[in-house]
Formats: sequence, C-alpha cells, structure tokens
Amino acid sequence: MKIALAQINSTAGDLEGNIKRMLSFVDRARESKAELLVFPESALTGNPLQDLLRRPDFLHACRYALDGFLIHTGGIGVLMGIPFPVSDTDRLQKSAVLIENGKVAYWFDDHLNTLDFRGIRIGVIPGEGWRESTIPHAAPDLLINLSAFPYYFNGLQSRIKALSGHALGCGVPLLSVNQAGGNDELIFDGSSMVFDKKGNLTHLGKHFEEDLLIFDTHISHQPIAIPEEDVSWIYSALVLGFRDYFRKTGFTKALLGLSGGIDSALVACIAADALEKENVLGVYMPSRYSSYHSGKDAEQLAVNLGIEYRVLPIEEIFTSYIRLINGSEETRGDLAEENIQARIRGSLLMFISNRESRMLVNTSNKSEFAVGYTTLYGDMCGSLSPIADIPKTMVYKLCNYINRDWERIPVNTITKPPSAELRPDQLDQDSLPDYDVLDGIIQLYVEENLSANQIVQRGFQKELVLKIIGMIDGMEYKRRQAPPVLKITSHALGVDGRMPIIQRFKRH
Repeated sequence: MKIALAQINSTAGDLEGNIKRMLSFVDRARESKAELLVFPESALTGNPLQDLLRRPDFLHACRYALDGFLIHTGGIGVLMGIPFPVSDTDRLQKSAVLIENGKVAYWFDDHLNTLDFRGIRIGVIPGEGWRESTIPHAAPDLLINLSAFPYYFNGLQSRIKALSGHALGCGVPLLSVNQAGGNDELIFDGSSMVFDKKGNLTHLGKHFEEDLLIFDTHISHQPIAIPEEDVSWIYSALVLGFRDYFRKTGFTKALLGLSGGIDSALVACIAADALEKENVLGVYMPSRYSSYHSGKDAEQLAVNLGIEYRVLPIEEIFTSYIRLINGSEETRGDLAEENIQARIRGSLLMFISNRESRMLVNTSNKSEFAVGYTTLYGDMCGSLSPIADIPKTMVYKLCNYINRDWERIPVNTITKPPSAELRPDQLDQDSLPDYDVLDGIIQLYVEENLSANQIVQRGFQKELVLKIIGMIDGMEYKRRQAPPVLKITSHALGVDGRMPIIQRFKRH
C-alpha cells in the first residue's frame, strides 16, 4: 500500500482556504496511486487556534467544512485531525478522523487508537503523543503520528529520537507528518518522517516548505542519514516565519529603521529574502551622536540588498525636545535624552507605516529583549519582532552565514563594536557584559530553567548572575508591550510563558 504524507501550510481559521490546499494534495496523492493520505493534526483548522476553540460557531464551521471536504475524497482514504468537544463538558480534545469512500469511517480521541484500513492495522498517535512511551495493546502493522510541532533550533534531534524509539519499541514502521509554514509567532518546519521497524530513518520531508512524502509498505527502504541542524536552518525558519506573517496578515510591504548596526542589517536581509527587495524600505535617522560610518554602512547595505533607502535626520526634532524640556539647547546626557531619540525614530517610522501601508518590523535581538536594553514606544515599535528570540552571539553567526558567498552586509557592520549611538562614544558593553557571557546566562536561565546557584556552578560570577536575572525578571512589563516574536529557541520570551509583572521571588 502506498501512503502519502502531506505536510501542508495551513492558516489558522481559514477553513475555506485550507480545504482548497488540502484538495490539491488529494489530487497529488491520487496521481501517486496512494491509497491513504495523511494530513497533520491541524491541516483543516490551522494552528495555533487559541480562543477560536472557545467559540461554538467556529467548531460548528469546522464540522461543516469537514462535510464539504468529504464529497471530494472518493477512491482514497484520508486520515486527518480535527478539534472535537468532549460530551457534556466545555473541554475540547484533539481528535482524528479516518475518511473512506467519502464518509467518516472512524472518529478517534486524543489517545493512541488502532484501526483496520484495507487489510492493514494502523496505530494512530495524535498530536504530541510521540513524546510518550505508550505502546498499543493490539500490536499494529504500522504507526501514524499526526503532528503540528513548532520548530526550535536543535529540536529535530529530540523528535527523531522519540519517534525512532516508538518504532523500535513496537517493532513496526512509524510515519509522522508535521505541519509546515508560519502562523503568528510559531514556525513549523515540516520535516515529516518515516522510520522502519528497527527505528531507522528512511524518509524525510522537505524543511520549511510544503511537501508530499510517499511511503510504500511493500518496498524495503534503506536508512538515510539523520540531518544535522546548523545556522542555515535558523535563517530558513526566520525567512519562512517572516514571509508567512506578512502573507497571512495581508501586508506586502515592510519598513524598518536602518541604524548601520548588525541587528537591523540582519532583519533587512530577512525582509529582502522573504518579500523581495522592492517591497522593503529601510530608513536611516541620524542624530548628532550618529557616526559617519553608521550612515555609510546603512546606505551600503541598502545598495547591496537593492532595497529602497531614505535618510530622515532627527537633529532638529531632538533639539526641539531639548529646548522645550530643558529650557535651553544644553543637554544633560541622561537616560531620558537617550530614549527620546529612539522614540522620535519610532514615531517617524510609524508615520511612514500609516501613510504608506507598510508593516513596521522591530529589530531587537533576544539579548536586548531579555534584559530590557530597549526603549518602549521607540525601538520597540513594530508589528513583528523577527529576531527577538535570536541571541546577539547568534546574530553574528547569521550575518556571517548571509555573507558566505558575497558581502551582502558590509563587513564593518559585523566587525565594529555594537552601539546604540544615543550619547557620545557609547558602546553596548558600557551597560552590558560581553555578549558571550550575557547570552550564556540568558540561555541557562530562560531556556534551561536553571537557578542562580546552578548557573554560578557553570562558571559565572554570582553577582553578575543575580544582576542579569534581576534584569530579566524586572523587564517583564516591557515584554508585555512588545510585538509578536518569531520563536526560534526552545523557550522564547513571551511566547512560551510569562513571568508575573509584579513578583518578589528572591534569587540566591
């Protein structure tokens, strides 16, 4: 029997559009002579659904859409997920249906189930059931997992290990189909997989794009190499998440502030690759503290990428603020004067965004985002934060990857010391530790959930650890007001859970 795995790029709530995409895969599966077509658990509804699942009208529409889909499935079996209310409760469960001969032949709940399909006994693992070690009582001929598992860097290996273990434990082949595409903060990499009864990987779908994977139960398949993730995976994920965020929200043009620094350079490259260069506008907004090389680097980046470029000096506006607040044009050099420059820039960018119907994208990285080295209503403005889950050290790796063939990003942008340029001779390291140290602490605290003492035991200075942890916890109020963040790591701030804004837990 030929079984087709369809890693589809669905949109949350777009039932009509999702059905059209699914039907195109039905046609392709028929052309491949497949008898069974398997979709990810959220192919019909998209993912994430969040409060859509609380709406009875949405659930009713899902059932109606399913009924409309059935009439197009003659001659092929279809296995797919659908949310289904538990009887006499307000709770929803992840359900699956098997469609055969244009009708629903089986309904499944959110536990492992077995069914007979055309002489083959199939064990169905919905959702993230692959994380568990349950083995069905009635041994199936093969296992099928319907998944919608969001991507994070280096997470593929854990998926492969768990799924391989299921196949080996049951002694049968295992097929896992995963969603592709971006929705809100989440990015789905596809990478659908097939394992033989010994747990060897034999098939692997494309990464970060739609694909149709064909598995034939009558053929002996040879093991293939397990892929190793590198920085190229992160960049592909960012481009996909960026592109789908724009496409699915209906925007076609992007806007960002170009500072001549490395973060805005990275975001500009992502935007140009995701949307095409003619749809991206970079704006350089110098003040009295902006260096000559920053302007040249920003301009050269725009030329290299072929994006539109404008210069809007903010000196006159900044001077007006100083004169109004200070009573003269003499500066005090405090944080308020630094932040007002960022807020002037944010206001100008929002003006252009409104006037020209361009989505403003934010350029903050995870290192800044974690400790609050950002300005509310200034450089935090935007409708999307593409790199706010990318640590500064990874920003450098990504930029070197982008420059692997030719110098898209000016070398000076990568090699010069990072600076916000909001006061004379300012450097990031005036306020923050070296990024190698800062990112190490952030990873251990945010992603690995270690305590202060555990982090100190990893070789970090205790006073610094407590200071950084205090900054991370204390900046929660800022993160609550930030744009959506594309999730790339195992724990993205804001996406994967929140700290209370008001909390007094003491770190030791």
